[in-house]
Amino acid sequence: MYLATIRKQMRCELVLTMVQLEQLAPTWWPSQTEMAEQLGTERRTLTTNLRKLEDMGLICRIVIGHTGGTWIWWVKRSPTDEPRAEDEPAWMVRDVRRRMTERITIRQRWEWAAQRDIPKPTMQSFLGGYQKTLRGRWEVVASPWDE
Repeated sequence: MYLATIRKQMRCELVLTMVQLEQLAPTWWPSQTEMAEQLGTERRTLTTNLRKLEDMGLICRIVIGHTGGTWIWWVKRSPTDEPRAEDEPAWMVRDVRRRMTERITIRQRWEWAAQRDIPKPTMQSFLGGYQKTLRGRWEVVASPWDE
Protein backbone atom coordinates (compact mmCIF):
# COMPACT_ATOMS: atom_id res chain seq x y z
CA MET A 1 0.00 0.00 0.00
CA TYR A 2 2.79 2.44 0.91
CA LEU A 3 4.59 1.88 -2.40
CA ALA A 4 1.35 2.42 -4.32
CA THR A 5 0.94 5.77 -2.61
CA ILE A 6 4.53 6.75 -3.34
CA ARG A 7 4.21 5.62 -6.96
CA LYS A 8 1.50 8.24 -7.48
CA GLN A 9 3.88 10.92 -6.16
CA MET A 10 7.09 10.16 -8.07
CA ARG A 11 8.54 8.67 -11.21
CA CYS A 12 8.68 4.93 -11.69
CA GLU A 13 12.50 4.82 -11.80
CA LEU A 14 12.68 6.41 -8.32
CA VAL A 15 10.25 3.84 -6.93
CA LEU A 16 12.20 1.02 -8.58
CA THR A 17 15.47 2.27 -7.05
CA MET A 18 13.78 2.57 -3.65
CA VAL A 19 12.35 -0.97 -3.85
CA GLN A 20 15.74 -2.39 -4.83
CA LEU A 21 17.44 -0.57 -1.94
CA GLU A 22 14.74 -1.70 0.48
CA GLN A 23 15.61 -5.32 -0.33
CA LEU A 24 19.33 -4.75 0.28
CA ALA A 25 19.56 -2.16 3.06
CA PRO A 26 21.43 -1.81 5.24
CA THR A 27 24.37 -2.37 2.96
CA TRP A 28 27.60 -0.90 1.66
CA TRP A 29 29.08 -0.65 -1.82
CA PRO A 30 32.74 0.13 -2.48
CA SER A 31 31.76 2.40 -5.39
CA GLN A 32 28.66 3.80 -7.04
CA THR A 33 29.75 2.11 -10.26
CA GLU A 34 29.48 -1.30 -8.54
CA MET A 35 26.21 -0.24 -6.96
CA ALA A 36 24.80 0.74 -10.38
CA GLU A 37 25.92 -2.56 -11.89
CA GLN A 38 24.27 -4.55 -9.10
CA LEU A 39 21.03 -2.58 -9.44
CA GLY A 40 21.08 -2.74 -13.24
CA THR A 41 21.13 0.99 -13.96
CA GLU A 42 23.52 3.65 -15.18
CA ARG A 43 25.70 5.28 -12.54
CA ARG A 44 24.55 8.78 -13.48
CA THR A 45 20.88 7.80 -13.17
CA LEU A 46 21.53 6.05 -9.87
CA THR A 47 23.38 9.06 -8.45
CA THR A 48 20.46 11.33 -9.37
CA ASN A 49 17.92 8.89 -7.90
CA LEU A 50 19.87 8.50 -4.65
CA ARG A 51 20.11 12.27 -4.22
CA LYS A 52 16.37 12.70 -4.85
CA LEU A 53 15.38 9.87 -2.51
CA GLU A 54 17.62 11.28 0.19
CA ASP A 55 16.25 14.82 -0.28
CA MET A 56 12.72 13.42 0.02
CA GLY A 57 13.62 11.71 3.32
CA LEU A 58 13.06 8.24 1.89
CA ILE A 59 16.59 6.89 2.42
CA CYS A 60 19.59 7.59 4.62
CA ARG A 61 22.95 7.26 2.94
CA ILE A 62 26.51 8.17 3.69
CA VAL A 63 29.25 8.54 1.12
CA ILE A 64 32.71 8.18 2.64
CA GLY A 65 35.00 10.28 0.49
CA HIS A 66 36.11 9.12 -2.93
CA THR A 67 37.38 5.70 -1.85
CA GLY A 68 35.34 4.79 1.25
CA GLY A 69 32.22 3.65 -0.51
CA THR A 70 28.53 4.32 -0.02
CA TRP A 71 26.32 3.16 2.84
CA ILE A 72 22.57 2.92 2.45
CA TRP A 73 21.54 2.33 6.02
CA TRP A 74 17.83 3.07 6.05
CA VAL A 75 14.93 2.97 3.57
CA LYS A 76 11.48 4.22 4.51
CA ARG A 77 9.09 1.26 4.55
CA SER A 78 5.86 2.86 5.79
CA PRO A 79 4.38 6.34 6.21
CA THR A 80 5.41 6.46 9.87
CA ASP A 81 8.83 4.83 9.50
CA GLU A 82 11.74 7.01 10.65
CA PRO A 83 15.49 6.31 10.78
CA ARG A 84 16.80 5.21 14.16
CA ALA A 85 20.16 6.48 15.39
CA GLU A 86 21.20 2.98 16.47
CA ASP A 87 20.88 1.76 12.87
CA GLU A 88 23.47 4.16 11.49
CA PRO A 89 26.76 2.40 10.73
CA ALA A 90 29.30 3.00 13.47
CA TRP A 91 32.62 2.08 14.98
CA MET A 92 32.86 0.79 18.52
CA VAL A 93 35.92 2.33 20.13
CA ARG A 94 37.34 1.29 23.49
CA ASP A 95 38.93 3.90 25.70
CA VAL A 96 41.61 1.79 27.38
CA ARG A 97 42.28 4.39 30.09
CA ARG A 98 38.69 4.67 31.23
CA ARG A 99 37.75 1.10 30.26
CA MET A 100 34.68 2.30 28.39
CA THR A 101 33.37 1.66 24.91
CA GLU A 102 31.93 4.42 22.73
CA ARG A 103 29.87 4.21 19.57
CA ILE A 104 31.00 6.64 16.87
CA THR A 105 28.63 6.86 13.92
CA ILE A 106 29.81 7.66 10.44
CA ARG A 107 28.21 11.12 10.63
CA GLN A 108 29.72 11.82 14.07
CA ARG A 109 33.30 10.74 13.33
CA TRP A 110 34.68 14.19 12.42
CA GLU A 111 32.93 15.90 15.31
CA TRP A 112 34.27 13.25 17.71
CA ALA A 113 37.79 13.82 16.35
CA ALA A 114 37.50 17.62 16.50
CA GLN A 115 36.41 17.48 20.16
CA ARG A 116 39.67 15.65 20.91
CA ASP A 117 41.88 17.76 18.61
CA ILE A 118 42.53 14.82 16.32
CA PRO A 119 43.25 15.76 12.69
CA LYS A 120 40.95 14.25 10.06
CA PRO A 121 43.73 12.27 8.31
CA THR A 122 44.75 10.73 11.64
CA MET A 123 41.15 9.84 12.45
CA GLN A 124 40.64 8.39 8.99
CA SER A 125 43.76 6.27 9.33
CA PHE A 126 42.64 5.05 12.75
CA LEU A 127 39.09 4.16 11.72
CA GLY A 128 40.37 2.56 8.53
CA GLY A 129 42.48 0.16 10.59
CA TYR A 130 45.85 1.57 9.60
CA GLN A 131 46.83 2.26 13.21
CA LYS A 132 46.05 -0.05 16.09
CA THR A 133 45.65 2.61 18.76
CA LEU A 134 44.93 6.31 18.66
CA ARG A 135 47.10 8.41 20.95
CA GLY A 136 47.78 5.32 23.02
CA ARG A 137 44.25 5.53 24.33
CA TRP A 138 41.56 4.33 21.89
CA GLU A 139 41.23 1.05 20.04
CA VAL A 140 38.66 0.07 17.40
CA VAL A 141 36.84 -3.03 18.60
CA ALA A 142 34.25 -3.12 15.79
CA SER A 143 33.74 -1.28 12.52
CA PRO A 144 30.64 -0.74 10.37
CA TRP A 145 31.88 -3.45 8.04
CA ASP A 146 31.71 -5.97 10.91
CA GLU A 147 27.97 -5.46 11.42
